[in-house]
Amino acid sequence: MALFWNKRFLRPISIFLLCLFLTACLTETPPAEPTATLDPTQTAIPSATIDWFPATATKPSPTQTSVPVQVNPAPPTREEILIEDDFSDESLWQTRNEVDAKISFEPNALSVVVSGEKTEAYSISTHPLPDTFFLEFTVETALCSNDDQYGIIFWRNSSSGTYRFWANCQGQIMVDKVLPEGITRLVNWESARKFIPNAPARNVFGIQSMNGQLDFFINDSYQFSIQARANLEGAIGLIARTASDADLTVRFSNLIVSKPKP
Repeated sequence: MALFWNKRFLRPISIFLLCLFLTACLTETPPAEPTATLDPTQTAIPSATIDWFPATATKPSPTQTSVPVQVNPAPPTREEILIEDDFSDESLWQTRNEVDAKISFEPNALSVVVSGEKTEAYSISTHPLPDTFFLEFTVETALCSNDDQYGIIFWRNSSSGTYRFWANCQGQIMVDKVLPEGITRLVNWESARKFIPNAPARNVFGIQSMNGQLDFFINDSYQFSIQARANLEGAIGLIARTASDADLTVRFSNLIVSKPKP
């Protein structure tokens, strides 16, 4: 009887203990993974960060300086007078006496009167113009209309053609060259500095030739320069041309050609 009782009492206790054991196994917490630790002798190095927009070195701004400006040449100093014409010798210039064009001598001047639309008159002198020179010519207008033209002929029939320095009554100037095959414009019409336009007006034309360069002046004011062939020679002349049927009257005087000082 006592043995039976003991078996009967121990069985539930065994079952209870077994259940506790199984429950403990199922709920056992898995061991935590070891945490990596840094070697006390090493320091963690941060990963490099890419700089997509690196700063560029800034140079200090230089002190602003003015751009050198080419100095316009001044009218040359006369070193030696080559030609001086006061128009008292009537054998030195061509004259003309026609209905639409009259070229005649006045006291110390040569007068050119042109009538009719697009009529031209010119006079060529016996003065030879050398390769190197400074030429001055006084030109006075008494009657002048828009687009009427007048000017100086130089190096006529040279090996490089005949050169002409023009002005119109509005105060513009131009340079062209006459060749057997036609006329070549070397400088287009442009407004002249210190030019007195219309009529009555008085202007002094200046042309310098030196070392293959031509410099042009009006009233001692530099206008522009062009290149030309060296060793050119030819006669000096004057010219006038109308644009309309109104008269054009121009007076040329005080021709001086000198050797420019280098």
